[in-house]
Amino acid sequence: MMKHKLLYTLIILFSSLSFTFAQEGTIRGTIKDAVSKEDLVGATVFIEGINKGAAADINGFFSFNKIPVGSYKLKISFVGYKVKFIENVKVVEGSVTEINTFIEEDQATTLNEVRVVAKKLTNTEVSVISEIKAAQQIVSGISAAQIGKTLDRTAAEVVKRVPGVTIFGDRFINIRGLNERYNTVMLNNVFTPSMESDVRSFSFDVIPSGQIDRILVYKSPAAELPGEFAGGVVKIFTKSIPDENYLTIDVSGAYRDGTTGNEFFRPKTGKYSYTGFNNGYSDLPKFFPSTDELKQIAVSNQAALAQAGQMLRNTWTPEASTASPDLRFSITGAYKFIDKENLKLANITAVNYSNTRTTFEMARSDFGYSIDQNNVESINEDTKFRDLQYNNSVRTGILHNWALRLNENHTFEFKNLYNQMSNAQYVNRNGLENGGTWNIRSLDQVYRGIYTGQVLGRHAFNDNKTKLDWVVGYNKSNSDRPDYKRYRYSTEGATPALLVPFGAAQTVNLGRTNIVLDEDAILGGINLVQKLTIVKGKTAEESKEIELKAGVFYENKKRTFNARNLGYVRANSSLFDIGSLPIDEIFALQNINTTNGIKIDEQTNASDSYTASNNQIAGYVSGNYSFTKKLNLIAGVRVEKNVQKLNSYDISRNAPVNYNRDLTNILPSANLTYNFSEKALLRLAYGKTLNRPEFREVAPFSFYDFVNNRVITGSPTLNNADIDNYDFRYEFYPTPAEVISVAAFYKNFKNPIEVIFDGVNNANLSFGNAESAYSAGFEVEVKKSLDKLTASALLSKINLVFNGAFIYSRVKIGSSAQNQSDNRPLQGQSPYIINAGINYNDAKKNTQISLLFNVIGKRIYAVGNSFAAGYPDWYEMPRNVVDFTFSKEIARNLILKGGITDILNQRNLIIQDGNKDNTYNANVDQVIQSYSPGRTYSLGLVYTLRKK
Repeated sequence: MMKHKLLYTLIILFSSLSFTFAQEGTIRGTIKDAVSKEDLVGATVFIEGINKGAAADINGFFSFNKIPVGSYKLKISFVGYKVKFIENVKVVEGSVTEINTFIEEDQATTLNEVRVVAKKLTNTEVSVISEIKAAQQIVSGISAAQIGKTLDRTAAEVVKRVPGVTIFGDRFINIRGLNERYNTVMLNNVFTPSMESDVRSFSFDVIPSGQIDRILVYKSPAAELPGEFAGGVVKIFTKSIPDENYLTIDVSGAYRDGTTGNEFFRPKTGKYSYTGFNNGYSDLPKFFPSTDELKQIAVSNQAALAQAGQMLRNTWTPEASTASPDLRFSITGAYKFIDKENLKLANITAVNYSNTRTTFEMARSDFGYSIDQNNVESINEDTKFRDLQYNNSVRTGILHNWALRLNENHTFEFKNLYNQMSNAQYVNRNGLENGGTWNIRSLDQVYRGIYTGQVLGRHAFNDNKTKLDWVVGYNKSNSDRPDYKRYRYSTEGATPALLVPFGAAQTVNLGRTNIVLDEDAILGGINLVQKLTIVKGKTAEESKEIELKAGVFYENKKRTFNARNLGYVRANSSLFDIGSLPIDEIFALQNINTTNGIKIDEQTNASDSYTASNNQIAGYVSGNYSFTKKLNLIAGVRVEKNVQKLNSYDISRNAPVNYNRDLTNILPSANLTYNFSEKALLRLAYGKTLNRPEFREVAPFSFYDFVNNRVITGSPTLNNADIDNYDFRYEFYPTPAEVISVAAFYKNFKNPIEVIFDGVNNANLSFGNAESAYSAGFEVEVKKSLDKLTASALLSKINLVFNGAFIYSRVKIGSSAQNQSDNRPLQGQSPYIINAGINYNDAKKNTQISLLFNVIGKRIYAVGNSFAAGYPDWYEMPRNVVDFTFSKEIARNLILKGGITDILNQRNLIIQDGNKDNTYNANVDQVIQSYSPGRTYSLGLVYTLRKK
């Protein structure tokens, strides 16, 4: 069976590409010190006659590809070493010529000042580790080079490899186990827009991994960082200017267990749905009546009401097909238009596309808890469903970046990123609910788009003592859900019957929802760094300097949100006679009438729409001073004035909602660093931060989440959360590419915001403040190569990666939330997060193999309550995830890559501890949700054309 799966994918891949090769070969090898045998990082190799040069990497390794067949002379040099020439180096067509050599120190050489002017690499493991080491805060990160060793397709999958980071709901980031709401995301140093109508978070799944240069996660506060976080600030940097001109084509396919080759269903979406863009197929018709107009004709003009119902696209059954393998394609090009010593102009453009299908078979239940007059508790299974869920996700992404470098002191960049994603979902649900048996269906299509653009500049003056950087940005995002349909048939009798309400419609049972969200934001910031000499010594080393930083940030964000809920009722209760027909026949034009059929009954309320804005201006000052060569302190204060507004209507109180919170926060911070040596340092940090409610969380809008069978409602009474953060970390860097670190942290929360069951009705989710909470934990990170630890040629090419975070937290409920469950962790937080990996890298043979492991501890999905017999917390249980990946250069510039993701295929579980014994076991406790995602077998080709 496995052979058939791989063959299926191979045929698709190899039929799409063909390549022709010239008469060329490769020269590569290593350069070491003749005495110590140490690798000489940065040693240069020059091929005379064709003017090609290269520098040795951290392993002393160099490589020249696409060298014409012939005989050459190599010149090898390094500062402080004797120049070495190697003659008669022959290049054979399609072969690799190995040159492993040693060079000697030049004892007679006296070094003068050497000035190196070059572009700083940012996307290698060494460069990211160097950036982390030089940072003045506690930072973790991952490079494009490390991303390339995985099969990660999006930023959501990539960040799971960062110490202390996990992903919640496959899209939203958790840092140090804290809920996604407690983290801030920045793209190229400006805030990212949100595309989520219900969740306060940037959706990481919209950024393909191929567009990422590096990701850095700042875990301790600093004056120049945004003040709104508790877990961390995530900075995503997209690719910028390359060292060479190149064109890369990356094509891959994947076979999914349980999906590929099987029957597949999706809502009908018309032509061009494969692009991921909304083609208008399911939109409300242009001349469809407004909410007010429809409610008016419902009482005054029944014929017009029937006509309105007939205007809609009444397709209530999915289209069937056979699920094809996943397809992913990207093409990235980089070109240096001007490449002079000072003046440089370059562009990098990337286009990404993916089309994937998944089928999940889910067990889904809910339970009721009661106490009888004898104080005996009982548990009833109120719902017991088996879901077949089909998802077709399409992503299209474009990155377009320009950079102009006037000289080493002045650089300008223009960065653009656009991503469009759609997800077509069909759910077929069968089972028990409140004593009845049902077949329930939903058809949903969501389109999400995000554009973010920045113009930025970096400038240096006064011999680099004065530095200035600035950015102006624009964000736009949208989420469009044109026609979200639900209906249900009772299957108790001999003939299934559609549930068609009498009187008022029940849109959750028979209805359709249209949702449109639009958000725009204008952003800008400027930062100044000035070095001042406060004590002038005889030499530069004896002088004392202080580095002062100051900056201003501005953001003006606006959102509009509109939803329409269209339900259906019996046109005439006494004449209705079509309920046993198939759904598409019931919605045939002749059955949308005023007699024996159905008619529209709009249930849109004033609370289903809102407008909102957030205006922030922030400023900061900080100072960086080295008391000694080893002891350094950076301290500062940030001031944020934030005005958050939302206008809507609360139908439960029959009153308008005019949320207007104008607050100014003063946020001090301090980071102390002690360097034991060039390789070891200690960091101590303190900072005050905050967490504001998001628009959706304070909006009174109620939305029925069909998948989780829950209604989600906002809470206009939410308060800001305030956090005090304390951090400690010891870091050791054995080599430029290795790190070992141990960290501890403590966080104290006032008014933490959590997702809760509202208590009045356990079918509803909302948001609430607890009185206080604390979170304490420690982290360990290890990146270590086995090279030089073993004589084995095989083992020396292996490096190990491990990072883990272990956290303990507790919440104090307080009188305002006294009915919530108590004596528990923060909602959304895991007690542990572990990532581990074994990587094999043979640079000479261009071969990489990785085995990766990830697991997160159980965490509260939503907070229960203590009403009556109580309703226990929902816990998401741990899943052990093991991925295997490989890549191999199979021809000149052509790489074969592949692997298996989620090899163990463990169940995704949400559990309630109904017996309240504080143990969680799917065989004993109440299972809310259970499904296995399925293994994925991937294979792909990467072809790169390079030109110096």
